[in-house]
Amino acid sequence: MNQPPVHHNAPPGLRAWLDSVDASREPSVRDVTIDGVRCIIKRRRPSFGRGVAYALRYARAFLLGVCCKLFLGEFPRPGVLLRNGLTHEAERLAMLRQAGCRVPEVWWQEQGLLVLEYVGEDLADLIRNEDSTSQLWLTRAAATDMAAFHARGMWHGGAQIRNITLRDGELWRIDFEENIGSTLSRPLTQAYDLFQMLASLVSLRKLPDDVALTLGKLALDVYLECNPDPEVRARLTRLARLLCGVATPLRPLLRRLPSRDIQGFFRAADILQPLLLKL
Repeated sequence: MNQPPVHHNAPPGLRAWLDSVDASREPSVRDVTIDGVRCIIKRRRPSFGRGVAYALRYARAFLLGVCCKLFLGEFPRPGVLLRNGLTHEAERLAMLRQAGCRVPEVWWQEQGLLVLEYVGEDLADLIRNEDSTSQLWLTRAAATDMAAFHARGMWHGGAQIRNITLRDGELWRIDFEENIGSTLSRPLTQAYDLFQMLASLVSLRKLPDDVALTLGKLALDVYLECNPDPEVRARLTRLARLLCGVATPLRPLLRRLPSRDIQGFFRAADILQPLLLKL
């Protein structure tokens, strides 16, 4: 993150293209090329029963908040968590771009619509399809980049490996709709960022167990070496204690299930478990 990010220019025919399509038939996310320029178009539409849906989301966020308070010591306020979406993402992108972070430019914004600069292929696809040498390089780069991002006091909120991209040899970050960092402490939010990256990395399809564990352990070691923040490590250790405590009784029952998410959960617990031995 030492070099200023180099952005592309918006396509001159963007507004005309937006006016030419039937918005009601457009998907929530579309990768499209306009006048030879690739961009990402995100849409959110009001849903029927919006009040009921919000109440259900609030109840879910409240229950998750209670669990977070019980096991991790902090209560994320549901009302803040639910102030997310495209407007929030545009605001965060503007703030991060002003700080010199590698995030996409907003090329167009209106109610329920956000057009973003395309900033490369996501690391999830790249790691799945590259050779072992490239997998190791990409994993190390992702962990180093997150450590530098966090060392500046930043947080992502949606730090899954699919939300890190590669363009022209530089890593970029995308998808900033989540608002968790506005209601949790910086150390816990950053520890959660790291957990999201690790869990999503070891859950990637096509990765054998040994490769997934190798990449996950590498990412954790590199991050902690580059960002030895004791507060982040303390929150991550507490999170590891929770994960390992849940994984131990469930492993005999669920270890043979082919679910990518379940196996990824056990892999993430295995990767974080050594933190408990260093207390």
